[in-house]
Amino acid sequence: MEGKDAETSEKDPAVISDEHNPEETTDGVARNEFVFTWQGLTYTIPVKGGHKVKASLNDVSGYVRPGKLTALMGESGAGKTTLLNALAQRISFGEVTGDFLVDGRPLPKFFQRVTGFAEQRDVHEPTATVKEGLRVSALLRQPKEVPLEEKYEYVETIIKLLEMEDIAGATVGSQGNGLNQEQRKRLTIGVELASKPEFLDEVSTSQLITRQILLKPFRISHIRTGF
Repeated sequence: MEGKDAETSEKDPAVISDEHNPEETTDGVARNEFVFTWQGLTYTIPVKGGHKVKASLNDVSGYVRPGKLTALMGESGAGKTTLLNALAQRISFGEVTGDFLVDGRPLPKFFQRVTGFAEQRDVHEPTATVKEGLRVSALLRQPKEVPLEEKYEYVETIIKLLEMEDIAGATVGSQGNGLNQEQRKRLTIGVELASKPEFLDEVSTSQLITRQILLKPFRISHIRTGF
């Protein structure tokens, strides 16, 4: 399929990507050179009687290029979250079949450790500050061989990248009393970035907020459809 001429089902998730230059605004941010590919991805769940029923994923294929922001879009029930969970190897019920490849090779055993997954719900320690939350993530998830000073410096890089300088010392607080929705989403994404993941998945129904968070820091002026 190619560009706008592609015909897709109303319930098929659509993937769109950008053509920005990440080097302009992401100096110092960890990056990878790997191409992540999935082929013939199908998800089935068991039902009474021993039969298996295909869920919302049926023979799905795609890829993610390094240094590119890729958005997965579709109507409710299209399978967006299910696909992200499958790609992140987070499905524990049912059966996922198909091939997951990194540079044409099967996924390494440590794939989950180098993958960041920003949950849809922005759950954080309410008594911690933004910077403290990011530091905890860096301390616990980056390799122990990385010096403490280097981890903290990387946290400062993430704060600058996501434009959180003004709230770095603010307490997270609880819903309605502390960080607002957009600030919480920034922190959720930042916590994952602080771990220096090779890949980052972000699940959100707040499309406007996510767009503001991701597009502005990376200076993405447009999104181009492409299959």
